[in-house]
Amino acid sequence: MLDLGEALPVHERWSEVNREFLEFVERNPEYLRRDSFASVSAAPALRRFGVQPWPLFISSARLRELESLALGIDRLVKSVFPRFLGNSPARIAEYFRSAGDPADQGGFTVRMSREMLMLLLDEPSGIESAPSRGDYMETAEGLRCIELNCGGSLGGLANNLVAEHHLASPGLRRFLGERGLAARGPDTMGALFRHILEDTARAGTWKGGELNVALLVRPSDEAQIALTDPELCNRELRQVLEERGVGAGGSALLCGPEDFVEDGGVLRVDGRPVHAVVEMHDGTADLRFPFWSFKRGRISLYSGPISFLLSDKRNLALVSENAGSDEFTAEERALIERHVPWTRRVLPGATGFRGRAVRLPDDLPALRPELVLKKATSLGGHHVFLGRNCTDEQWSALVARALREEDWVVQEQLDSVPYCFQHGEAGASRSELIWGLLAFGSQFGGAFLPMQDDVFPD
Repeated sequence: MLDLGEALPVHERWSEVNREFLEFVERNPEYLRRDSFASVSAAPALRRFGVQPWPLFISSARLRELESLALGIDRLVKSVFPRFLGNSPARIAEYFRSAGDPADQGGFTVRMSREMLMLLLDEPSGIESAPSRGDYMETAEGLRCIELNCGGSLGGLANNLVAEHHLASPGLRRFLGERGLAARGPDTMGALFRHILEDTARAGTWKGGELNVALLVRPSDEAQIALTDPELCNRELRQVLEERGVGAGGSALLCGPEDFVEDGGVLRVDGRPVHAVVEMHDGTADLRFPFWSFKRGRISLYSGPISFLLSDKRNLALVSENAGSDEFTAEERALIERHVPWTRRVLPGATGFRGRAVRLPDDLPALRPELVLKKATSLGGHHVFLGRNCTDEQWSALVARALREEDWVVQEQLDSVPYCFQHGEAGASRSELIWGLLAFGSQFGGAFLPMQDDVFPD
């Protein structure tokens, strides 16, 4: 028997079908076994990543809510440069200043000269068109955005591949068939290609005819590269082109920076003219050819070095610090109140926290159990410290480091609701999800759900 406890209403919130699935597993305990869903790991590309075999069903109404949230937060965070920093390279450089060691960034650094910022912010900047993934923690009050990552290599772009293998699982097919239900996975690649088609047409980097998109997958880990299936990518691109009436077709070209050739002002891969480049590499690719082609208006780039600024956690602090500002509309202020947690830069000053006046950094020791410290320029979950897990001495040392390096934020501690998913060879455990909601311009790319098992103590 499953010990569902408080997880059942959490699953059911997204669709009543989730309750039916968990009850189905209770009646058929063979589906507690991972190998009952062997098709999920049948693809060599998926074996390394421990893909969860049980599904999470989301109703159409809930999906529309997620879409509205993902697109709303994407627009909101991208608007802070003109709204609060005047798109001024000097003011942006000051706001994003850092005194930390670039070798210890844990991800990236945005320590840029004003000249570099002038170049990045000069149109085309790629800010509005940059793909994003907002990471949300689900609390009892709903989803709260703990950070927004922008760029090409976001995680979740393999959703189509994962969904195909989920839907091929005999256990899932039996469950759906017995109830006369149909399910479909998120159309992440389709949403990305629709965005690229719309954006390249608007920018004039594609003027009709075939549309060729270079997916810059190298350099990267071979297993990560394998997640980007060329046949699937080409099928999704051509389906989008057909639905939009582009009869000339096009190609998704998986490549590395060494494959770019500039010929008479035209960027080519395998002899084909490139209209758009999507970053999907490990962050070390030489982007000089595509970046300069982008700045000259010859291609569209998703997203280039502007992603360093857009992914900085201090953008969320800028939103939170100005939550009551008339620069935001009433609708935007409501969105912030519901979905943006209290976030501040770790710099000396006065502010408010949960209805009381506080001074930073003086009051941080007393507030330790309620707060999280994060390095603003760190990626992949590095440099994230929960106050409740730190001793007073550790917390004081982290605060001192944050003040010294000037590129840290402090955020309110959020408590996640519990889920229940398959775990191990045969069993289930309580789990915590991070909701990664993908936004590609005006297109919602679905959800990517990283998971931690056994995170809730008994």
